[in-house]
Amino acid sequence: MKYSIILGVAGSALIPVLYEVYANISKGFAVFLLFLWAVVCFYKLAGFPTKECMLAITCLIAYSGILGIVMYVIIHPAVQSFLEKNSKYYYLTLKEELLFFALAIGVMLLLYIMYFGKVFVLKSIARLKENSSAAGKYIDNAFDSSEDGDGL
Repeated sequence: MKYSIILGVAGSALIPVLYEVYANISKGFAVFLLFLWAVVCFYKLAGFPTKECMLAITCLIAYSGILGIVMYVIIHPAVQSFLEKNSKYYYLTLKEELLFFALAIGVMLLLYIMYFGKVFVLKSIARLKENSSAAGKYIDNAFDSSEDGDGL
């Protein structure tokens, strides 16, 4: 839970900042940073057992979403006034705003998919190792003459 709280609070501040980056600097760079944040969250949470990891990801999304709204109310006016003093502030259309927030939610939900992908890969590797050891036993037993009774 400690990691989900820390990452959730960091995400709640990061999402409004990335919104401003998305609107005024570079959409691609903001999306890259959003995915980078998801990879860092996955790295920190993926070592936990499945039940704990699912709970941590759910709490992380809740903290980031709810606190993100509060942080947006605090960060947005400050960034807007700063940019209007120093340069031009670019406003997003409603469609672009919804696209960004849908992308942020999608990236957070991607944490679930990444975790299930990790579990799938680990189970596949374990199954492959199990099958290769079983195949090795079959090959060893194929040339064992003691089972034939007659010998070679």
